[in-house]
Amino acid sequence: MALDHAALQARDQLERVILPFWLSRGIDRTYGGFHTGFDNRGRTRTTTDKFTWSQGRFVWLLARAAQHARRGRLALDARTLLADAEAGARFLLDHAVVGTDTCAFRVTERGELVNGTASPARSVYADCFVVMGLAELARATGEAAWLSRAEPILARARADILAGTAPTPPYEVPAGYRAFGPTMILLNTLLVHAEAARALGLELGPHRQWLAQGLDLLLAHRAADGTFAEMLPEHAPPRPDALLDRHRVPGHAIEGLWVALDVMELLGDTSHQREILDSVPALCSLGWDPVHGGLLRYTDADGGAPRGNRSDSPYEDLVARTWDTKLWWVHTEAAATAAISARRHGDAASAEWFERIWDYTLDTFPGGADGEEWVQIRDREGRPLDEVVALPVKDPFHITRNLMQLLVPANEEDR
Repeated sequence: MALDHAALQARDQLERVILPFWLSRGIDRTYGGFHTGFDNRGRTRTTTDKFTWSQGRFVWLLARAAQHARRGRLALDARTLLADAEAGARFLLDHAVVGTDTCAFRVTERGELVNGTASPARSVYADCFVVMGLAELARATGEAAWLSRAEPILARARADILAGTAPTPPYEVPAGYRAFGPTMILLNTLLVHAEAARALGLELGPHRQWLAQGLDLLLAHRAADGTFAEMLPEHAPPRPDALLDRHRVPGHAIEGLWVALDVMELLGDTSHQREILDSVPALCSLGWDPVHGGLLRYTDADGGAPRGNRSDSPYEDLVARTWDTKLWWVHTEAAATAAISARRHGDAASAEWFERIWDYTLDTFPGGADGEEWVQIRDREGRPLDEVVALPVKDPFHITRNLMQLLVPANEEDR
């Protein structure tokens, strides 16, 4: 069966390639926290600074890997993984958390704040990933104190996202638009928090309503054809002649689909499940490159290169310049989402897309002669690109998360 074989392949990549790279090179045992400032090929250190976004993600992946190790799904020592996760969490709390409810965007290797024009002060994405890391650590250790430290950060991030005031570096949302990205990351963060609270035997309280509201906000981006708009005008209908309104980000939307499915399962409300399942093939089909295979980073609502009238925003420049690149996280998120839809919900169309995307992913992104670990950014034809996506880091989050999602047999879901 394709999914069973993929689970073996995912475990092989994790144990033989990906986790050895990060466990040997990523953990800073001198100053604390994690080294992620490598180039795309994993061969050159690009910075010793520590971006809070990646630091929180690293805590999350160590805590989640420890839980898989306990179940015998990964041949790793769970106690060592948790010790490293706890050390990383202490680094974040000691150096990156500002006050009680926000996080610095970036700190130095030793943990000093990077001030001035060299770095934004804050990104709500960093806040959310710190919450995810602390919540997953609470789940893995059974220690509710980690979850308590995450609570004020989550409440502030949610309030700012709902108010439209959340800073979103490195990608600022164009004025007058509501973006899918912060909405999806918020829902993901709420899900990780709720799963940790449930594992600890705690009441969800208002977080149940927060999850339902977040799900509604995410679904508001769903179009009639099953795709999702990345940007929605705040005070007017979408304009059919505007690039911002027309373009799609298949990877973001597909990532949001498994999050939505998990949230609906946690809430016991599957009223929108069929819509979400139908969106899996719709988005995969929209994003699939008919010439070279793989999923394009950005597309038009009707497929192909994004088009339409442009305003003067850096985001639109990014869309126009990088639309045909192939990114690691897009493909692993799509593979995981299709696998979950097929394995847990019996969706046949998702099963077909899983095989196509998984085959492309394994054929394209593992580094081999081109680099250490996976080469995460490639051009349309699959050649390595020595470029930065989002942050000047080589981030292990999506690969490890999605491959770990593939490890789980249908009768052993971590729900």
